[in-house]
Amino acid sequence: MPKTPQYRIRSGYSQAIVTLTDARTKKRRDYWLGEQNSPESREKYHVLIAAWEANGRCFPDVSDPTSPVRTHPTRSLTLDVQPPEFSVEGSIIHLIRAYWQWAKTYYRPNEYKTLKVGLRVLKQFYGSTPVAEFGPMKLRVVRDSMIRGETTGEHPREPWSRGYINHQCRRIRQMFKWAASHELADSSVYQALCTIEPLKRGRTTAYEGATVGPVGLEEVDAIRPFVSRQVNALIDLQLLTGARGGELVKLRAIDIDTTSPSGVWSYSPLEHKNMYRGKTREILFGPAAQKVLQPFMADRPLDAYLLSPREAVEERLAKLHAQRKSPLNQGNGPGTNRSDSGPGAGDHYTSPSYARAVARGCDLAFPPPPPLCRALLPNGRLETHAELAARLSPDQKAELRKWEQDHRWHPHQLRHTAATNIRKKFGLEAAQLVLGHASANITDAIYAERDSEKLEAIARQVG
Repeated sequence: MPKTPQYRIRSGYSQAIVTLTDARTKKRRDYWLGEQNSPESREKYHVLIAAWEANGRCFPDVSDPTSPVRTHPTRSLTLDVQPPEFSVEGSIIHLIRAYWQWAKTYYRPNEYKTLKVGLRVLKQFYGSTPVAEFGPMKLRVVRDSMIRGETTGEHPREPWSRGYINHQCRRIRQMFKWAASHELADSSVYQALCTIEPLKRGRTTAYEGATVGPVGLEEVDAIRPFVSRQVNALIDLQLLTGARGGELVKLRAIDIDTTSPSGVWSYSPLEHKNMYRGKTREILFGPAAQKVLQPFMADRPLDAYLLSPREAVEERLAKLHAQRKSPLNQGNGPGTNRSDSGPGAGDHYTSPSYARAVARGCDLAFPPPPPLCRALLPNGRLETHAELAARLSPDQKAELRKWEQDHRWHPHQLRHTAATNIRKKFGLEAAQLVLGHASANITDAIYAERDSEKLEAIARQVG
């Protein structure tokens, strides 16, 4: 892919500049952006590049009233003059800050962290734009940038999938809806943004994201030797109950009801996906799941977390100490090289830390082939990840990313595996009840893979 023209400073000037080449005429043109490293000059650069890309890498027509490089509805943008004074009050960056303070207390952590990624792109392009001047054309510019991705700048990013882009555009529109309800913006801004239809399959250059499906048990078993017993327990519980990983990471003995006459234990997570809708979530532990939990419930306070990464680290260090070959009076003693600084391991897993543990297990179980893997250096030391990244070419890095995508699975796929197995043995309604869905349509459409053997049997008879 041709390189994107760089934001740069011309020697002897205090103004930032970018030089574009017209794809048709091959002519070059300089565009002055404003005071170097100022927020408005950075925004003008991103908007100009987006307009250039959208115009087939030809010079954008700044006199066109619909051109995305215009910043005011009544006058065309001249990029070779000093821009007006940058003002935060009443601009989109002011709105983003206000909305972000509210969103952090309203949304769950996973949701507002994802929201932050979309708002960052909006700020990058139109942070200094007055809220009243943001409209559908500008949102399209932001969306086009999401499709293309960005390899340079402070926050480089890969191109996003069609579904993820549609989600991020909805989040941006939701911010303007919130602004209207708090009298920070006119409702007409939100209404205008709603006129943009989402990207449709086959009618956009955005790629289709991979469909999440079940993971095979052989792939699960392959990583078990490379993860802690706590992570193995989480894997087993997901396969046995169909629960989300985030619903199990904060398990405590005090939260599990073991008094049912049926012998089945029940657990209601304090936090779950549909908690804000007023719905309850109950996870049942049968004999197999109870057998997984019992070793972690013994000799432990009732309010302590059962599956602790801190305990996993201590057990790993104790195992390494037991395998130590050098005498105790030589080298480091147990605990002598530990530091109290830094975050350290927590007392319970989180969804991201659980996913990272599984990803590390996949990397160890399915190492990439040379030269994509870490090499042994002449001094006997294993190459660090930073040294590996410095050694690989861009094509090799892309090959390594593809390898990791093909040889990694994540914890949520275990829920799909459990749903598929339950549906195959007990039917769709059973899968719906175990997964906690309000409708079997959700289970049928998303989670439970259809029984291919049954479909093949039908095809042999009627096809």
